[in-house]
Amino acid sequence: MNSSTPVNNTRTIAICIILFTAFLFLFNTGKRDLWAPDEPRYAQVSKEMRDSGNFIVPQLNSAPYPDKPPLLFWLINLFSIPFGKITALSARLPSAFAGIGCCLALYYLGKSLYRNTRIALLSALILATSSKFLWMAHRVAFDVPLTFFVTMAILCFYKGYTGQKGKGLRYTLFYLFMALGVLTKGPVGFILPFGTIVTYLILKRDIRVLKESRPWIGGILFAFLVFTWLYLASIYGGREYTYQILFKQNVGRFASSFAHKRPFYYYFINFPVNFLPWSIFIPSIVIYLFSKKRHGKMQGILLPLVWFAVVFIFFSIVSGKRDIYVLPLYPTAALLTAWFLNEFIEQFREKPFKKTGYYPCYTLCGISLVSGILLPVAVYKIIPQYTSLTIPFTAILLTGGIIMVRFIRYARIIPFIFTLIFVIFSVFTISTLKAIPALNQHKSAKEICDKANAIMKPGDKLAIYNFFGDPYLFYTNRNRIEVIRGLKDLKQFLDSSERVFLFIQKKDFKEVSKFPEIPLFVLEKDSVGHRDILFVSNKDV
Repeated sequence: MNSSTPVNNTRTIAICIILFTAFLFLFNTGKRDLWAPDEPRYAQVSKEMRDSGNFIVPQLNSAPYPDKPPLLFWLINLFSIPFGKITALSARLPSAFAGIGCCLALYYLGKSLYRNTRIALLSALILATSSKFLWMAHRVAFDVPLTFFVTMAILCFYKGYTGQKGKGLRYTLFYLFMALGVLTKGPVGFILPFGTIVTYLILKRDIRVLKESRPWIGGILFAFLVFTWLYLASIYGGREYTYQILFKQNVGRFASSFAHKRPFYYYFINFPVNFLPWSIFIPSIVIYLFSKKRHGKMQGILLPLVWFAVVFIFFSIVSGKRDIYVLPLYPTAALLTAWFLNEFIEQFREKPFKKTGYYPCYTLCGISLVSGILLPVAVYKIIPQYTSLTIPFTAILLTGGIIMVRFIRYARIIPFIFTLIFVIFSVFTISTLKAIPALNQHKSAKEICDKANAIMKPGDKLAIYNFFGDPYLFYTNRNRIEVIRGLKDLKQFLDSSERVFLFIQKKDFKEVSKFPEIPLFVLEKDSVGHRDILFVSNKDV
């Protein structure tokens, strides 16, 4: 496959990518409940935005929520229109569609970079089946839409830079997608794509191209979109909200994070784990790139390398770190992996690939086979009641591993890769049918909230003691729940002549029960994630 592939064939492949990723990202997406910590929080902010009619200043528990800009909340509300309310499905649709769009954008970027349809297709499939990206496309999160806007910004600039027609429009779209990235997750929506492009042009010794991108037109569009919202937010949110969104949530997280503070080497360990199974090829890619014999075969490699370096270095410097922050790294990692695999396919008999090509493939075969054997044993040891659920996983992993061994043994690289993709696709799809519903029973707060809703009457007072749980706010269908922190305030709340209700952790209940003057009657209890939660009242039934 090469650049001579007809336009119609390119469109056919693009449609196949859309269909594949749509099934992968949308199948059973709404079947599980919203899981803490992030999903119910973002759904609740969207709900309060909808209920209040205030689409400028996001709110949580009826107070301004300055942690994130509003674009994701707008999208959730947009996708919720057909449902008439915020649901688990409508809250996840922005991530799912952004995931589909990201894979499609990567396919077109791969074609532009490498002039090779095989690399372009593999890039999209690798991204879609990398473990963290696949999982995040099924979650309510800012990071998949951000990754989509970053990818689109880089694609538009590169198409404008290398194309002959439509340069002005593509450069304008470059600034538009950066603005949407900023409205999604703040300055990183600008820093990542712009930093990538500027570094790329400097290395190309072609920085003057930035003048050709009409920054005065794109800059005006960028400023209009971003600063219009900031101006309105400063009016409706006030001085404190403006300070929080501009400084604490951005400069503060960069310089000295108040949350998720981790060492600089965090992503050296974390990223390879989350990019599995494709990260098995990372050492081979590094070795191949540094081989002196490869200098004449680096077409299309510079931009992905710069993109990878800019994102990785930036987030390694930032004080606050989470594995999801580097999701914009995944498209460029997929591009580099696809490029290497294409080199392997075309030169599989060459000496350098005796180790760099075949060893990772045999490692993946081994992982598949060992996982198929150990999975039922581990589940039986830890949670024996779910052992039967492992049967289809074991069958797929063992069968897939055996088939992959046979393919790689006879140097059939392409069938090996597509078998690996099929194994990932099958395992994840069955997980959404079997494993995730089982996990949902332990991670969801919906069940205990439904029981609480059945007991409480409209207008009854409800509070949470010693923790703030977004799922309880969302699933009790309220926009505010009082959070009580001290024993004195708890006693005052429960001393009410009215019947009042409370969510409390089991460990705190034991401490409070030592004080007989504080009335507590357990009505319901459940295990939610790592917490044992009790639903109590100051009066018995």
